[in-house]
Amino acid sequence: MPPDFNPQALISFYEDTEKFISNSKTLPDELKVITLFRLALELASKEMGLVEAAYLMARLQHTTLGLSLGRNDNFDGVIKEYTGKKPTLN
Repeated sequence: MPPDFNPQALISFYEDTEKFISNSKTLPDELKVITLFRLALELASKEMGLVEAAYLMARLQHTTLGLSLGRNDNFDGVIKEYTGKKPTLN
């Protein structure tokens, strides 16, 4: 991980984003999710390119599905992968 990576800043960003989304009462949650995915893909694509951004989303989906199936997993590995280096795509 880069020496200037601040985990607390990431936690604060998550909490602030969650509060902002929760306070928006005019849209159904499904539309909020679609909007967040679109925004995430657009932001990630600018820096990583579309293929790597899609790979990142697949990693997040894989981890989420694993958690829902009861696997002892978390998002730390994904965070470390993307704060240290970009993935190698084969």
